[in-house]
Amino acid sequence: MKKNKLWITVSLIVGLFAIIYIGGSVYYQHHFLPKTTVLGATIAGKNVNQADKLLSEKIKTAKFSLTENGKTVLTEKQETVGIQQNFSNTLKKIMSTQNAWAWPAHLLGVSSSKIPNSKALVNETVLQQFADKTANSLNGNRKASTDANLTFKDGKVVATKETQGNKVETAKLVTAIKKSVDQNQTTVNLKSTYNKPALTENSAQFKKLDTQMKKIASVKGTLKIYNDTKVDVSSAEITSWVKIDNGNVSLDKDKVDAYLDKLDTKYATYGSTRQFNSTKRGTVSVSGGLYGWTINEASEVKQLSSDITAGKSFDRWITTEGSGYNKNGSSDIGDTYVEVDIQNQHEYYYKNGSLVLDSDVVTGKPSNGHDTPTGTYSVWSKQQDATLRGQNDNGSDYASKVSYWMPIDDTGVGLHDSSWQPQYGGDWYKTHGSHGCVNNPPEFMAKLYNAVALGTPVVVF
Repeated sequence: MKKNKLWITVSLIVGLFAIIYIGGSVYYQHHFLPKTTVLGATIAGKNVNQADKLLSEKIKTAKFSLTENGKTVLTEKQETVGIQQNFSNTLKKIMSTQNAWAWPAHLLGVSSSKIPNSKALVNETVLQQFADKTANSLNGNRKASTDANLTFKDGKVVATKETQGNKVETAKLVTAIKKSVDQNQTTVNLKSTYNKPALTENSAQFKKLDTQMKKIASVKGTLKIYNDTKVDVSSAEITSWVKIDNGNVSLDKDKVDAYLDKLDTKYATYGSTRQFNSTKRGTVSVSGGLYGWTINEASEVKQLSSDITAGKSFDRWITTEGSGYNKNGSSDIGDTYVEVDIQNQHEYYYKNGSLVLDSDVVTGKPSNGHDTPTGTYSVWSKQQDATLRGQNDNGSDYASKVSYWMPIDDTGVGLHDSSWQPQYGGDWYKTHGSHGCVNNPPEFMAKLYNAVALGTPVVVF
């Protein structure tokens, strides 16, 4: 009899627990499990609509805080931070993923329902605005982190250790707030938002950089201009060009350009005034023209960058562009050239230092501004049976056919035959001069055309 009563009692207890467990499981099919929280608000036992209403009300007054060194730096309403008022989708997701049959474990605190919420609960635009404004406000008296650095001093490489600042980085603040929301937290420690040094003294990149800089410090350089003219580029000069950006070594192009400009001013001949030994007037100064050479700075900067950043010493000829460069240092005009003496109205062609051809000519008419431009040029083209076009003094167009045409500048001036000229030399050019070209007798021009090669210097003075 007693055993029957005990069995009945146990059965009733078990049955009661079963009813409670099953009833609870059915209940939690449509309600949130015990200890379920979203952003610090307990929604346990509520259905989706009830929880949505609770959270929407709570967010109006709920706070979100930024802390630092154990102190609260800033507290704002969650909606100001960018947490949205529509929680419906997030709540439905939590409901669909919770295991209603595990409600006793949740009741005992063994586990809790937490899922990432930031994607559904954060308004990206509002959050970004909050982060921008907050970072700008907080950073007024804060210091940014500095990278570890390497510099040259007295020919040696000097290392400076990185520093950790406390400046808030906007992007990191956005990320930290999202992470906090994902973890159902309502605070962010500002230390997680500090900008960090990109390069540290113990990093592999820094050590590699240190090795490279020490190689650069030992670079020796020589640039050859002429056989007897060389420029030694000092280590102090070389290291002054070096800069480091994001852990990468390069040369400061502006500084290298400035150095090459000085060399160009000293040695290049383009645009320079030449002392020319003329046939009738002795040594004359000739300025202007398009003839001459300069340092090819683009090529030089590229080559210097390649050598120096690789820690390679160099001893080579300078790279040039233009006309007349001679490694032996002789005159860029050389001993083969055409000479046009405007004062004497005479033209000469010298080849290898010997006079080959000469003739009286007619140059530009000075009284109407058509003077033949002076300077040093070169024959850059040769054409037969060409038509020269331009405008007369009265504005009318002209088209003059010539048998031989050798342009020398970039404005249409050149050497050509002129069958319309009845005479050459003397003062004829003052009243019957050309529009700027050098008029040659037809028979002489035919000989000159055949004798003169492309690129031959033409000195006009």
